[in-house]
Amino acid sequence: MRSNRLFWLIKTSFLTVFILSSPVLAIDRTSAELVDAVNGTPDTVSRDAGKKIKLRNHAKGFCTSGTFIPNPKLQHTLTIPFFKQDEIPVVARFSLGGTNPHASDRGAGRFMSLKIDGHKESLNFVTTNSPVFFASNLEEFFNFQTKVKQGAEGKKWLMDNQPNAKTFFNYINTLPPSVSFANSRYFGVNSFLFSANNGQIMPGRWSFEPVDGEIYLSQAKLDSLPNDFLKTELLTRIKQKPAEWDLYIQLAQPSDEINDPTVLWPESRQRLLVGQVRIDGKRDNETATIQCDRGIFNPVLLPKGIAPSADPILNARTPAYIESFIRRQ
Repeated sequence: MRSNRLFWLIKTSFLTVFILSSPVLAIDRTSAELVDAVNGTPDTVSRDAGKKIKLRNHAKGFCTSGTFIPNPKLQHTLTIPFFKQDEIPVVARFSLGGTNPHASDRGAGRFMSLKIDGHKESLNFVTTNSPVFFASNLEEFFNFQTKVKQGAEGKKWLMDNQPNAKTFFNYINTLPPSVSFANSRYFGVNSFLFSANNGQIMPGRWSFEPVDGEIYLSQAKLDSLPNDFLKTELLTRIKQKPAEWDLYIQLAQPSDEINDPTVLWPESRQRLLVGQVRIDGKRDNETATIQCDRGIFNPVLLPKGIAPSADPILNARTPAYIESFIRRQ
Protein backbone atom coordinates (compact mmCIF):
# COMPACT_ATOMS: atom_id res chain seq x y z
CA MET A 1 0.00 0.00 0.00
CA ARG A 2 2.80 2.39 0.89
CA SER A 3 4.52 1.66 -2.45
CA ASN A 4 1.34 2.43 -4.37
CA ARG A 5 0.86 5.72 -2.52
CA LEU A 6 4.48 6.67 -3.24
CA PHE A 7 4.02 5.83 -6.92
CA TRP A 8 0.97 8.04 -7.35
CA LEU A 9 2.51 10.85 -5.29
CA ILE A 10 5.60 10.91 -7.48
CA LYS A 11 3.59 10.62 -10.69
CA THR A 12 1.21 13.43 -9.72
CA SER A 13 4.04 15.64 -8.47
CA PHE A 14 5.97 15.11 -11.68
CA LEU A 15 3.04 15.95 -13.95
CA THR A 16 2.35 19.17 -12.06
CA VAL A 17 5.95 20.35 -11.89
CA PHE A 18 6.96 19.29 -15.39
CA ILE A 19 3.95 20.75 -17.19
CA LEU A 20 4.12 24.06 -15.33
CA SER A 21 7.88 24.59 -15.37
CA SER A 22 9.24 23.03 -18.54
CA PRO A 23 9.60 25.38 -21.49
CA VAL A 24 9.99 22.50 -23.95
CA LEU A 25 8.03 19.26 -24.20
CA ALA A 26 9.24 18.21 -27.62
CA ILE A 27 10.87 14.79 -27.32
CA ASP A 28 12.06 13.15 -30.53
CA ARG A 29 12.68 9.93 -28.63
CA THR A 30 10.05 8.66 -26.23
CA SER A 31 10.81 8.15 -22.56
CA ALA A 32 10.33 4.42 -23.04
CA GLU A 33 12.91 4.38 -25.84
CA LEU A 34 15.40 6.32 -23.75
CA VAL A 35 15.01 3.99 -20.78
CA ASP A 36 15.34 0.96 -23.04
CA ALA A 37 18.57 2.40 -24.45
CA VAL A 38 20.00 3.03 -20.97
CA ASN A 39 18.88 -0.35 -19.62
CA GLY A 40 19.84 -2.34 -22.71
CA THR A 41 16.29 -3.68 -23.14
CA PRO A 42 15.49 -3.28 -26.85
CA ASP A 43 12.68 -5.85 -27.03
CA THR A 44 9.73 -7.20 -25.04
CA VAL A 45 11.63 -10.19 -23.66
CA SER A 46 14.56 -8.18 -22.30
CA ARG A 47 12.21 -5.42 -21.07
CA ASP A 48 10.11 -7.89 -19.08
CA ALA A 49 13.25 -9.50 -17.67
CA GLY A 50 14.50 -6.05 -16.64
CA LYS A 51 11.25 -5.30 -14.82
CA LYS A 52 11.54 -8.51 -12.82
CA ILE A 53 14.95 -7.56 -11.45
CA LYS A 54 14.01 -3.86 -11.15
CA LEU A 55 16.68 -2.82 -13.63
CA ARG A 56 17.85 0.78 -13.28
CA ASN A 57 20.68 3.11 -14.17
CA HIS A 58 23.11 4.01 -11.37
CA ALA A 59 22.26 0.65 -9.85
CA LYS A 60 25.29 0.67 -7.56
CA GLY A 61 24.81 3.40 -5.02
CA PHE A 62 23.82 4.32 -1.48
CA CYS A 63 22.04 7.07 0.41
CA THR A 64 23.16 9.24 3.27
CA SER A 65 22.27 12.64 4.68
CA GLY A 66 23.40 16.08 5.71
CA THR A 67 22.52 19.76 5.49
CA PHE A 68 22.78 22.67 3.10
CA ILE A 69 23.82 26.09 4.42
CA PRO A 70 22.94 28.89 1.97
CA ASN A 71 25.26 31.84 1.43
CA PRO A 72 23.32 34.95 2.57
CA LYS A 73 25.32 37.14 0.16
CA LEU A 74 23.67 35.37 -2.78
CA GLN A 75 20.59 37.53 -2.15
CA HIS A 76 22.63 40.56 -3.22
CA THR A 77 22.49 39.21 -6.78
CA LEU A 78 19.66 36.69 -7.15
CA THR A 79 16.02 36.69 -6.01
CA ILE A 80 15.50 33.11 -4.82
CA PRO A 81 13.57 32.97 -1.51
CA PHE A 82 14.47 29.28 -1.05
CA PHE A 83 18.06 30.27 -0.20
CA LYS A 84 16.99 32.61 2.60
CA GLN A 85 16.67 29.66 5.00
CA ASP A 86 19.43 29.12 7.55
CA GLU A 87 19.97 25.38 7.20
CA ILE A 88 18.11 22.88 5.02
CA PRO A 89 18.05 19.05 5.32
CA VAL A 90 19.73 17.09 2.53
CA VAL A 91 19.34 13.51 1.34
CA ALA A 92 22.22 12.42 -0.89
CA ARG A 93 22.73 9.42 -3.14
CA PHE A 94 26.24 8.62 -4.34
CA SER A 95 26.53 6.16 -7.20
CA LEU A 96 28.33 4.75 -10.21
CA GLY A 97 26.97 4.82 -13.74
CA GLY A 98 25.37 1.85 -15.44
CA THR A 99 22.93 -0.93 -14.58
CA ASN A 100 25.41 -3.31 -12.92
CA PRO A 101 24.92 -3.29 -9.12
CA HIS A 102 28.30 -5.01 -8.76
CA ALA A 103 30.34 -2.59 -10.86
CA SER A 104 33.90 -1.93 -9.74
CA ASP A 105 34.61 1.26 -7.80
CA ARG A 106 37.99 1.44 -9.50
CA GLY A 107 36.58 3.21 -12.53
CA ALA A 108 36.68 7.00 -12.83
CA GLY A 109 32.93 7.74 -12.88
CA ARG A 110 31.34 9.33 -9.79
CA PHE A 111 27.78 10.65 -9.44
CA MET A 112 26.04 12.67 -6.73
CA SER A 113 22.30 13.34 -6.50
CA LEU A 114 20.76 15.55 -3.83
CA LYS A 115 17.32 16.34 -2.45
CA ILE A 116 17.24 19.60 -0.50
CA ASP A 117 13.80 19.91 1.11
CA GLY A 118 13.01 23.33 2.54
CA HIS A 119 10.01 24.56 4.50
CA LYS A 120 7.78 24.98 1.45
CA GLU A 121 9.88 24.18 -1.61
CA SER A 122 12.47 21.66 -2.74
CA LEU A 123 15.53 21.60 -4.96
CA ASN A 124 17.00 18.45 -6.51
CA PHE A 125 20.37 17.93 -8.17
CA VAL A 126 21.60 15.24 -10.56
CA THR A 127 25.34 15.65 -11.09
CA THR A 128 28.39 13.86 -12.47
CA ASN A 129 32.12 14.30 -12.04
CA SER A 130 32.56 15.00 -15.76
CA PRO A 131 31.82 18.51 -17.07
CA VAL A 132 31.80 17.03 -20.58
CA PHE A 133 28.50 15.51 -21.72
CA PHE A 134 28.22 13.04 -24.57
CA ALA A 135 25.02 14.13 -26.33
CA SER A 136 23.45 17.42 -27.38
CA ASN A 137 20.04 15.98 -28.26
CA LEU A 138 17.93 12.91 -27.63
CA GLU A 139 18.89 11.12 -30.85
CA GLU A 140 22.58 11.37 -29.91
CA PHE A 141 21.73 10.23 -26.36
CA PHE A 142 19.80 7.23 -27.68
CA ASN A 143 22.61 6.29 -30.08
CA PHE A 144 25.25 6.61 -27.37
CA GLN A 145 23.43 4.43 -24.85
CA THR A 146 22.60 1.84 -27.51
CA LYS A 147 26.06 1.67 -29.08
CA VAL A 148 28.12 1.51 -25.88
CA LYS A 149 26.35 -1.74 -25.05
CA GLN A 150 27.71 -3.23 -28.26
CA GLY A 151 31.27 -3.12 -26.95
CA ALA A 152 34.30 -2.10 -29.02
CA GLU A 153 32.37 -2.09 -32.30
CA GLY A 154 29.70 0.25 -30.93
CA LYS A 155 32.27 2.57 -29.38
CA LYS A 156 34.12 2.78 -32.70
CA TRP A 157 30.85 3.73 -34.41
CA LEU A 158 30.37 6.54 -31.91
CA MET A 159 33.94 7.76 -32.30
CA ASP A 160 33.49 7.83 -36.08
CA ASN A 161 29.96 9.25 -36.25
CA GLN A 162 29.23 11.37 -33.17
CA PRO A 163 31.84 14.06 -32.41
CA ASN A 164 30.30 14.79 -28.99
CA ALA A 165 30.72 11.16 -27.99
CA LYS A 166 34.32 11.21 -29.19
CA THR A 167 35.06 14.32 -27.11
CA PHE A 168 33.48 12.64 -24.08
CA PHE A 169 35.50 9.44 -24.46
CA ASN A 170 38.72 11.42 -24.91
CA TYR A 171 38.02 13.32 -21.67
CA ILE A 172 37.05 10.23 -19.66
CA ASN A 173 40.23 8.48 -20.76
CA THR A 174 42.23 11.22 -19.02
CA LEU A 175 40.13 11.30 -15.83
CA PRO A 176 41.76 9.41 -12.94
CA PRO A 177 39.63 7.81 -10.20
CA SER A 178 39.24 9.89 -7.06
CA VAL A 179 40.11 8.43 -3.66
CA SER A 180 36.63 9.22 -2.38
CA PHE A 181 33.25 10.52 -3.44
CA ALA A 182 34.20 13.41 -1.14
CA ASN A 183 37.20 14.36 -3.29
CA SER A 184 35.36 14.72 -6.59
CA ARG A 185 34.00 17.81 -8.27
CA TYR A 186 30.43 17.43 -9.50
CA PHE A 187 28.78 19.23 -12.39
CA GLY A 188 25.22 19.88 -13.43
CA VAL A 189 25.86 19.81 -17.17
CA ASN A 190 22.46 21.35 -17.95
CA SER A 191 21.63 25.06 -17.74
CA PHE A 192 18.98 26.76 -15.61
CA LEU A 193 17.52 30.26 -15.61
CA PHE A 194 17.99 32.31 -12.43
CA SER A 195 16.02 35.42 -11.45
CA ALA A 196 18.25 38.42 -10.70
CA ASN A 197 17.48 41.33 -8.40
CA ASN A 198 17.45 43.72 -11.37
CA GLY A 199 14.63 41.78 -13.01
CA GLN A 200 16.82 40.08 -15.57
CA ILE A 201 17.14 36.33 -16.14
CA MET A 202 20.65 34.95 -15.70
CA PRO A 203 21.42 31.54 -17.28
CA GLY A 204 23.84 29.39 -15.31
CA ARG A 205 25.05 25.91 -14.45
CA TRP A 206 25.60 24.24 -11.09
CA SER A 207 28.98 22.99 -9.89
CA PHE A 208 30.13 21.48 -6.59
CA GLU A 209 33.71 22.00 -5.42
CA PRO A 210 35.05 19.63 -2.72
CA VAL A 211 36.28 21.59 0.29
CA ASP A 212 39.04 19.02 0.88
CA GLY A 213 40.10 19.30 -2.75
CA GLU A 214 40.34 16.85 -5.60
CA ILE A 215 42.51 13.87 -4.69
CA TYR A 216 43.16 11.05 -7.14
CA LEU A 217 44.39 7.49 -6.79
CA SER A 218 47.79 6.46 -8.02
CA GLN A 219 47.84 3.32 -10.16
CA ALA A 220 49.67 1.43 -7.39
CA LYS A 221 47.06 2.41 -4.81
CA LEU A 222 44.23 1.65 -7.22
CA ASP A 223 45.58 -1.84 -7.85
CA SER A 224 45.61 -2.53 -4.11
CA LEU A 225 41.97 -1.61 -3.55
CA PRO A 226 38.97 -3.96 -3.69
CA ASN A 227 36.13 -3.45 -6.14
CA ASP A 228 33.98 -2.04 -3.32
CA PHE A 229 35.64 0.70 -1.31
CA LEU A 230 33.80 3.99 -1.99
CA LYS A 231 30.77 3.43 0.26
CA THR A 232 32.79 2.29 3.25
CA GLU A 233 35.30 5.09 2.75
CA LEU A 234 32.69 7.85 2.73
CA LEU A 235 30.56 6.52 5.59
CA THR A 236 33.68 6.03 7.71
CA ARG A 237 35.00 9.48 6.81
CA ILE A 238 31.84 11.36 7.79
CA LYS A 239 31.82 9.82 11.26
CA GLN A 240 34.93 11.87 11.94
CA LYS A 241 34.35 14.92 9.76
CA PRO A 242 31.61 15.97 7.29
CA ALA A 243 32.25 15.71 3.59
CA GLU A 244 31.74 19.22 2.24
CA TRP A 245 31.25 20.89 -1.13
CA ASP A 246 30.84 24.55 -2.03
CA LEU A 247 27.97 24.97 -4.48
CA TYR A 248 28.42 27.53 -7.26
CA ILE A 249 26.43 28.85 -10.18
CA GLN A 250 28.62 29.51 -13.23
CA LEU A 251 26.96 32.36 -15.11
CA ALA A 252 26.71 32.43 -18.89
CA GLN A 253 27.64 35.31 -21.13
CA PRO A 254 25.28 36.25 -23.99
CA SER A 255 27.51 34.41 -26.47
CA ASP A 256 27.38 31.12 -24.50
CA GLU A 257 25.23 28.22 -25.65
CA ILE A 258 22.81 27.41 -22.84
CA ASN A 259 20.67 24.69 -24.45
CA ASP A 260 23.48 22.30 -25.40
CA PRO A 261 25.13 20.43 -22.49
CA THR A 262 28.07 19.35 -24.65
CA VAL A 263 29.31 22.95 -24.94
CA LEU A 264 31.66 23.97 -22.13
CA TRP A 265 31.83 27.59 -21.06
CA PRO A 266 35.20 29.22 -20.33
CA GLU A 267 36.52 28.76 -16.81
CA SER A 268 36.77 32.54 -16.62
CA ARG A 269 32.99 32.94 -16.42
CA GLN A 270 31.74 34.57 -13.21
CA ARG A 271 30.65 32.23 -10.44
CA LEU A 272 28.28 32.89 -7.56
CA LEU A 273 28.70 31.02 -4.27
CA VAL A 274 25.27 29.57 -3.44
CA GLY A 275 26.18 27.82 -0.20
CA GLN A 276 27.73 24.65 1.19
CA VAL A 277 26.63 21.02 1.28
CA ARG A 278 27.72 19.12 4.39
CA ILE A 279 27.24 15.36 4.39
CA ASP A 280 27.50 13.99 7.94
CA GLY A 281 25.08 11.02 8.06
CA LYS A 282 23.20 12.40 11.06
CA ARG A 283 19.79 11.90 9.42
CA ASP A 284 20.51 8.42 8.07
CA ASN A 285 17.89 6.85 10.35
CA GLU A 286 15.13 9.15 9.10
CA THR A 287 12.51 7.88 6.66
CA ALA A 288 13.56 10.24 3.86
CA THR A 289 17.06 8.75 3.83
CA ILE A 290 16.01 5.15 4.34
CA GLN A 291 13.53 5.37 1.46
CA CYS A 292 15.81 7.43 -0.77
CA ASP A 293 16.15 4.65 -3.37
CA ARG A 294 12.38 4.28 -3.72
CA GLY A 295 11.84 7.61 -5.45
CA ILE A 296 13.56 9.77 -8.05
CA PHE A 297 15.70 12.90 -8.04
CA ASN A 298 13.71 15.37 -10.12
CA PRO A 299 16.01 18.03 -11.63
CA VAL A 300 13.10 20.25 -12.71
CA LEU A 301 11.55 20.31 -9.23
CA LEU A 302 12.64 23.89 -8.68
CA PRO A 303 11.88 26.67 -6.19
CA LYS A 304 10.62 30.10 -7.16
CA GLY A 305 13.30 32.08 -8.98
CA ILE A 306 14.80 29.12 -10.87
CA ALA A 307 13.47 27.69 -14.13
CA PRO A 308 14.75 25.05 -16.57
CA SER A 309 16.37 26.10 -19.82
CA ALA A 310 15.19 24.74 -23.18
CA ASP A 311 17.94 22.09 -23.14
CA PRO A 312 16.27 18.94 -24.57
CA ILE A 313 18.44 16.65 -22.45
CA LEU A 314 17.33 18.40 -19.25
CA ASN A 315 13.67 18.35 -20.18
CA ALA A 316 13.76 14.65 -21.04
CA ARG A 317 15.38 13.62 -17.76
CA THR A 318 12.40 13.58 -15.45
CA PRO A 319 9.92 11.79 -17.73
CA ALA A 320 12.60 9.17 -18.37
CA TYR A 321 13.21 8.85 -14.62
CA ILE A 322 9.46 8.41 -14.10
CA GLU A 323 9.35 5.71 -16.79
CA SER A 324 12.22 3.89 -15.09
CA PHE A 325 10.55 4.26 -11.68
CA ILE A 326 7.28 2.81 -12.98
CA ARG A 327 9.07 -0.24 -14.39
CA ARG A 328 10.64 -0.95 -11.01
CA GLN A 329 7.32 -1.15 -9.15
